[in-house]
Amino acid sequence: MAKSKPLENENQGLSIGKIVIIVILVFTFVPISVLSILYFTNENFKYIANGHLGNAPGAIGKYFQSFPTRDEREAQKRNVANYLLDLDTSRAADKLILIKKEDNALFSDLIKIMSEKNAKKTEPILELIRDNSIKKDILTSTIEQINSEKKLSLSEQAKYYETLSAASLVQEINRVLMDGAVSFRDMGLIIEQMNEKIAVSVLNNLDEEMALKILSNFDSLEKGKKLQEIVAQMKDKERSLVSSAQIYNTELPEKLINDLGQVKKYKLEELSVLYRNMSILQGAQILSRVEDKDFKLNLLNKIKEDEIVREGNDLVTSDLIKATKMFEEYNRKISDLVNVYKKMEPQQIADLISKLYKNNNGVSKYSFENGESFNITDKDLAIEVLRKLSEKVTAQVLAGLDADLASEISKSLALPKEKI
Repeated sequence: MAKSKPLENENQGLSIGKIVIIVILVFTFVPISVLSILYFTNENFKYIANGHLGNAPGAIGKYFQSFPTRDEREAQKRNVANYLLDLDTSRAADKLILIKKEDNALFSDLIKIMSEKNAKKTEPILELIRDNSIKKDILTSTIEQINSEKKLSLSEQAKYYETLSAASLVQEINRVLMDGAVSFRDMGLIIEQMNEKIAVSVLNNLDEEMALKILSNFDSLEKGKKLQEIVAQMKDKERSLVSSAQIYNTELPEKLINDLGQVKKYKLEELSVLYRNMSILQGAQILSRVEDKDFKLNLLNKIKEDEIVREGNDLVTSDLIKATKMFEEYNRKISDLVNVYKKMEPQQIADLISKLYKNNNGVSKYSFENGESFNITDKDLAIEVLRKLSEKVTAQVLAGLDADLASEISKSLALPKEKI
């Protein structure tokens, strides 16, 4: 029993030592653990700690001095935010997604700075990030791939259409839509991607109901509305030109040379509308007096193209060319006769005029594919020649005719000149 006391004393000493060690550990490691947690989770604490620890001597101080200060860190964030705003939407979204995976707090700070600097640019980036963050199943991915391939195919179709002539393009679009080879939805997407000028021309030359149906299938409602307004303006202008053509139909051809014999008052496409809505005879008489061959060639080509686009074939140009050549020959014949008569004595001219005027068999008849026709008589020729001679010579010629004939011709010359 005497040995038990020293053992008890020894055990008590060990217990006190353990307690002391535990106390030391608690008061040493717990604060360190708490401080470590604060350091890595609280940004304010981290900046304060780095500032104090940076003052420590030796390698420890240098290590903590290498960390950026709060101001430096904020400046870095602003630089990154500016960089991201300068990128296109897709690239900026990709980079922010990577940042978010590594540091969500930094991601939030960058988005806040970007929104403050340029909210309009930041919003589509966030939308793209949200779209990309949605987990896609295999069906969704497949559908997206199909849509992407289809969009590429429609884009290539749009480029091909742009290489066609206006007439071929309108005919092709009419054909594929009527056959059902291409849906109105797809045709809307194709025309939406085409050059705006070409797209407007196509829509203006299609059936109005068909054009509106195509426009309703545009992805961009704004672009569809814009093109619809342009087409409406073109149709209003065309209606106005058609009305002008009816007025020009009643006027003398030689008075219309300045308006309709050059690209000055009207553009070439506007002149095409005017000539296509005037009578063949009126248009031909105007063109027969135009000396600019390039202008006539360009106009006739434009009329031919527009006729094929609108009507599917051209029944105007060949008639217009034929009539123009006839009037050119008629005008040349008058000019040649005038030049010859100017070298004659008045009585000689009077004898020739008398024969021309009385020649009932001297009739030239012309007819055209569109149903129009006209006649030119020697009587018309005689009157036109006298109109071209000087007043003095004409008076002398009339004096050399018999009284009845002179009276009849005088009355014709006194009347306002009529169109042939």
